[in-house]
Amino acid sequence: MSKLFCNSHLTFLRSRTISTFISKIPISISPTTTSRSLSKHTLIYPQSNPRKQFSIRAFETSSEKDSSTECEKESSGGEIADEFGNGSLKRSDEEYPSGEFEFKEIAGWDGFVVKLRMLFAYPWERVKKGSVLTMKLRGEISDQLKSRFSSKLSLPQICENLTKAAYDPRISGVYLHIEPLSCGWGKVEEIRRHIVNFKKSGKFIVAYVPVCGEKEYYIGSACGELYAPPSAYFALYGLTVQASFLGGIFEKVGIEPQVERIGKYKSAGDQLSRKNMSKENCEMLTALLDNIYGNWLDTVSSTQGKKREEIETFVNEGVYQVEKLKEEGWITNIRYDDEVRIYVCH
Repeated sequence: MSKLFCNSHLTFLRSRTISTFISKIPISISPTTTSRSLSKHTLIYPQSNPRKQFSIRAFETSSEKDSSTECEKESSGGEIADEFGNGSLKRSDEEYPSGEFEFKEIAGWDGFVVKLRMLFAYPWERVKKGSVLTMKLRGEISDQLKSRFSSKLSLPQICENLTKAAYDPRISGVYLHIEPLSCGWGKVEEIRRHIVNFKKSGKFIVAYVPVCGEKEYYIGSACGELYAPPSAYFALYGLTVQASFLGGIFEKVGIEPQVERIGKYKSAGDQLSRKNMSKENCEMLTALLDNIYGNWLDTVSSTQGKKREEIETFVNEGVYQVEKLKEEGWITNIRYDDEVRIYVCH
C-alpha cells in the first residue's frame, strides 16, 4: 500500500491505495437577488451557557479513589462531598456529555426576542430573509482569528459561521467555494464535522470545486451537492509525505552532528545525522498514511453510498474526466461558478 523512494538528500513516501445577536464576523451573504458584502453584519443564533456539572472522579487520581468513595458514603442526599465537605456535586454515575451537535429550532420567547431585534436592527446589520451564506476556502487556514482587513477566513471563523448560519432564520443555505487547500488533515476534519452539523438544521449546503484533490473532495463530499466546471482538474492520486536528510551534506563540509536519542522510533534528529530514512521512521509514516487514507476511503464511500473497494479501484485508475465523474456520481453536475450562484439563490 506504500511506496518508498530514497536518495541521499530526499525521501519520498506515497500511499496510493491509499436570543441574541452575536459579534460581527467577516463573511459574505448572497441574497436572493444580488450578492453583497456583510463584513459588518451579524448573524443570529441562540446563546446558551448551561452550568455543567462534573463528577469529582473526572479529576481524581487512582490514589484518591478510596478517599472519594468514603466522602460519597458520608454525604447525604445522593451527592458527593467536595474538598470542603459540601455535598454539592452530582453523583459519579451521571453520564458525561457526548459532544454531539443537537440542532434545536428557535421558538417561544427566544424566537420572539430574535424577531424583535431583527425588526429594530441597524441598517448595516439587516440581511434579507432567504439569503445564502457564501464562504471561500483556499490556501492555508489559520488557527488564529484574522483581522477585519484580511480576506482569508480562519478555522474558528469558518466553524462559527456554519453554526450561526444553522440558527439564523434569515439564512436559507450555504455556498462553499473550495479552492486548493494547504492546511493539515486535522483542520479539514474539523471543517467537515461542522458541515455535517449544519446539515442537521435542514438547510441546504452546496460546494463548488474548480480544482479538487483529496482534501477538497473530502470537504465537498460532505455537502448536499457538489459542482465542478467543465475545465475542472481532479487529482485524487493518494497521500504523500516527504523528508529531507542533511547527513551527506554535512559529511562533505566536514561537520559531524552529535545527536542523542532514546528509542528507535525517535526520529527528530535523523534529518541532521542520516542520509536516508530509517526503517523505523518509514514504518511509522506508512502506518500514519494508511490510517488517514483508510479513513478517507471509509468516509467517502459512506457518503457516496458505494463500497470501499469501488472507491479504491476508481482512485487507483487515475482517470478523472469530469463527464465520467458526473456519470458515476462523484459530482452532482457540471456548471460554472456563476451558474451555481444563480441556482442556489433561486
